[in-house]
Amino acid sequence: MWPSDPVTLSARVSWEICTGGSRDTQKNDGLGTKLRAAAKIAEKAADIYRAAALSRTLHTLKSQDFQVAGIPGTTVSDIVYDSGMVSGAGREIYDEVMDGRDEDLCPMCRHTEVSELDHVLPKKAFPALCVAPDNLVGTCDYCNSKKSDITTEVARKVLLHPNFENVSMERWLKAEVTPGSPGVLRYFVAAPPHWDAMLADRVRHQFGFLDLATRYSSKANHTLGGMRQHFAKQLEKNRASGLRIYLEDLASSHRADDLNGWAGVAYSAWAADDAFCQGSFKAEPAPRAEVSEHGMENFKITWMQDGLRRESVVRYSAKAAGDYASYKRAEEGVSDVRIIRSR
Repeated sequence: MWPSDPVTLSARVSWEICTGGSRDTQKNDGLGTKLRAAAKIAEKAADIYRAAALSRTLHTLKSQDFQVAGIPGTTVSDIVYDSGMVSGAGREIYDEVMDGRDEDLCPMCRHTEVSELDHVLPKKAFPALCVAPDNLVGTCDYCNSKKSDITTEVARKVLLHPNFENVSMERWLKAEVTPGSPGVLRYFVAAPPHWDAMLADRVRHQFGFLDLATRYSSKANHTLGGMRQHFAKQLEKNRASGLRIYLEDLASSHRADDLNGWAGVAYSAWAADDAFCQGSFKAEPAPRAEVSEHGMENFKITWMQDGLRRESVVRYSAKAAGDYASYKRAEEGVSDVRIIRSR
């Protein structure tokens, strides 16, 4: 939902660089030559892809139209992408994609640092696009793992493409304090009224699919834990009105950097909550005992949302897994949250 700058290199040149070292052997029946000869196929595929991305019709593209004739998609992906780009002459292109933002945070969530390269359309199903720069985005491991090789034919479930779509310049993320809590936030999407229904649905879908409400709430709660003492001093010195002004100033500073950053939204939500500004945040939860790696376990958190059972696998302490589930239960439209130990 935040922009990424695509590599300014044609798909054909990228393909030629990544196949330049592919060899012909007696066993592979001239595979290297065949792959190099497919540069025009890759170029045409990328043109079709770009037109679909610009018209927001990526969901209409079919895997069978993006094959390299006579060569299995897995083989194309393994040789052209894995050997030719990741480990070969195309590594500079890979690195440039990974550096495609002016900061380190993932453009899909702006929560976690970029650490992996994602194919918007999966490389094995759409092999002709496996090294097309427009189809490559640097993301965090969480978003890349959640997205995996999932594709959809439903327009409302298409994740926003960081190379072509940007909703970061309009305010769409909001939060509110969970009633009766010491400042625990519930994040949600509040689409601007002039957005068309399709865009609003896609942003809501991506927000839910990538667990952003839970991930942002966890970040905010951690921040609040380190700020409680400071907020208490502000309240004692300047009363509720002074604390509110202070929180609003913090929100304004964060929003100047990112209108929809979880931190700016958090400070705005706390400033807008009367109980918080009067000191409800001082009801700090019981301190959590330090947990060594030996106390960590694998948990699967599952829940119902939009008629589907969704899940997230985490490695937490039992207490932290319970907190995660609590944040998830506070999300709008979420029900039947379950915690399952993974063996």
